[in-house]
Amino acid sequence: MTEEEARAWVVTRFDEAAARRLDRFGALVIEENARQNLIAPSSVATTWSRHLLDSAQLLLLARRTGDWLDVGTGAGFPGMVIALLSERSVTLVEPRARRVEFLTAAVSELGLTNVNVVRGRAETLPPHLFAVISARAVASLEDLLGMTRHLRDASTRLVLPRGRSGAAEIDLARSRWQGVFHVEHSLTDAESLIVIADGVSV
Repeated sequence: MTEEEARAWVVTRFDEAAARRLDRFGALVIEENARQNLIAPSSVATTWSRHLLDSAQLLLLARRTGDWLDVGTGAGFPGMVIALLSERSVTLVEPRARRVEFLTAAVSELGLTNVNVVRGRAETLPPHLFAVISARAVASLEDLLGMTRHLRDASTRLVLPRGRSGAAEIDLARSRWQGVFHVEHSLTDAESLIVIADGVSV
């Protein structure tokens, strides 16, 4: 998928104003990337397809209203994109101070009022029920389920980009966790999988 096609997808599913908001955020990420390694240098030229659309597609898979938690958000993918495309409350959890500083500045620059940036780790957050939990390239599926158990219940949907390892990770998670697991193929890479988990309990 080209950068133009990725942007056009957002315009079609949302609108031009939404795409412009993502343009602004993408520019902030690229600018900051010169100071700290937010995204791989090799992916800067494909920010729209590799990061913005890759995040935006998760909103359509969430199928839940309510608070959204993005674990290990890094540069803000997917959490910042979710916040820019919807009015739902989004909590971004990130342990690294410099990334938290960037995210806080980006939230201010973009005028977002629906984002809470938290420095820390999911397992140390106070108990809170989130409707949707996402995590992009953070820990294994089994570990993610463990570290978020106090932040969800059977109504929570987990939306987790897993690359090519999604099916294998589901097999491992099922040895400990009960729930409904399935995978969706990513729009940006036919070989990359997104794990969807509902009703997960021990």
